[in-house]
Amino acid sequence: MHAPHLATLTLLLTAAASGQWTTANLSQARTQLAATSVGTTALFAGGIHQGTHYATVDLYDASTRTWSTATLSAARSELAAASAGGKALFAGGRNANGLLSRVDIYDAASGTWSTAELSIPRRQLVGASVGGRVFFAGGDDGSWPPSERIDIYDPVTDTWTTDTLPRDRQQLAAATWGDLTMFAGGVHSQGPVITAFIDVYDAATSTWSTAELSAGRQRLGGTAVAGVFLFAGGSEYAVSDVVDLFDTATEQWTSTVLSEARYNLGATSVGSFAVFAGGLRRHDEATAAVDLYDASSGTWSTTTLSFARNNMGATTVAGQALFAGGAAPGLGSVDTVDIFEPELGVRYCSPANPNSSGVPGRISADGSLLVADQDLTLIAEDLPAGEFGYFLVGSNQGAFQPPGSQGILCLTCGFQGCSGIGRFSQAGLIIQGPTGSIDVDLTSLPLSPPVGVQPGETWNFQCWFRDQGSNNFTDALSVTFF
Repeated sequence: MHAPHLATLTLLLTAAASGQWTTANLSQARTQLAATSVGTTALFAGGIHQGTHYATVDLYDASTRTWSTATLSAARSELAAASAGGKALFAGGRNANGLLSRVDIYDAASGTWSTAELSIPRRQLVGASVGGRVFFAGGDDGSWPPSERIDIYDPVTDTWTTDTLPRDRQQLAAATWGDLTMFAGGVHSQGPVITAFIDVYDAATSTWSTAELSAGRQRLGGTAVAGVFLFAGGSEYAVSDVVDLFDTATEQWTSTVLSEARYNLGATSVGSFAVFAGGLRRHDEATAAVDLYDASSGTWSTTTLSFARNNMGATTVAGQALFAGGAAPGLGSVDTVDIFEPELGVRYCSPANPNSSGVPGRISADGSLLVADQDLTLIAEDLPAGEFGYFLVGSNQGAFQPPGSQGILCLTCGFQGCSGIGRFSQAGLIIQGPTGSIDVDLTSLPLSPPVGVQPGETWNFQCWFRDQGSNNFTDALSVTFF
């Protein structure tokens, strides 16, 4: 383990309506690195720079916003990463000596490292976590066809088992939501070689099923948010802009397009957003394009990275999406980390019923998702001018129209005797339209008795307000704290 290498967040890049971007720096420029997160720590491991493979691991502690470094047991690129049970695993890859089976395991509780081995060496595999276990699937094992092997790690028993994908693949994408993991696309041994196959593993039943992308492609980006799987971009005979979406609630597939066709893009999800960043338009032309899908509204927006590049390591920690390193034509490997922090929380019950101002009231939050920071501000907008109101808090979501109200209470509880919902209605916390805000004391939410917020908990907020002799509500906001 190296001595800590400290870095700071610098340079506001884009103040988009959906959040803000900042940058930081890895300790070493590199591309083809792997990324995952455990607890409040994001880890970026391995990679290659100017022909040299690196064992460097950069660790970002979101609770202190500081960086430190460690080293893998073997330098390598084209490795895979995933986390479960408080452990981050980095598996396989290649270096100057060939393909590797090595797995480096970081235990977040103890801050220690250990090693294991995959059942066979391979690169261009993919990592996923589902059902409390880590899966390392497919890849190039140095021969044709690609590998169908899956190595499975159980952190509870500290044991390894193996399984097989229904179809061999390399350069595939993976995404997980709930008990489902999907392994999508990639290079397959039978025609068409660039495949549209999706193998779906259900951890609840330990069974496999199949689906298909709308078009075959490799080197695509995959992620899931709010019950929606998204597989974006990639390449077949041409570079693709297609995004295939599977909604687990309706069990339906739909498709749309990115703002630019590209492959080798970074993909992760944060809050209500799926984020697809960078990539290659063609072999020698990278892009800085970022496409954001907001699951709370089903809408897309765009912004840009600090500069164009591809083959980044992407992961999410404590409400921040990080895109690290990568390769930029003309610059080679880089050390830049672009960090996206969306508006705090996930909006639901939106839009609210319009009030007498003619528009729905809106709630948002500012500050930090970290309990230790004690920095959360609730904001209500588009209220009737001159009318008073106050914020509500509850542990559960619901939908109930109180008698005589023009709006919907979106916190679970009946209208009368609602001990499960707290009111920020003390002196100094009453707000007056058209806008109002309060600073929340996270050590004492106004329930009976008062409750302090703990890391890992999700709390829901809404604003009630008078409205020309009646009353109404804003939409609601769900906030998960770290």
